[in-house]
Amino acid sequence: MNQHGERPRAGAPAAGDNLEYRLAHLSERIAGGPLGELGVRLEVRGEAVLLTGTVPSPQCRDAICDLVDAELAGHQVHCDLVVTDASSPDHAEDLA
Repeated sequence: MNQHGERPRAGAPAAGDNLEYRLAHLSERIAGGPLGELGVRLEVRGEAVLLTGTVPSPQCRDAICDLVDAELAGHQVHCDLVVTDASSPDHAEDLA
């Protein structure tokens, strides 16, 4: 798990809160907005929301985790986004 880890929130979710519906819209916002991240998944796991996937930079990871935390205030969020390594290889690939 990354440095964001588990993010418990104080307070209870509002009555009638349809979390699955909110997660679907939040996923669309992450994919279609300025972040444009298609590899991020939001899932309900028991009493918490699990945020998983791969992003290109630590800044992108932080922006997505902060957005989800803000949108899902009152819910426990586990942010487990992985940053891809975009560096060039340090040795030639052996194709034999």
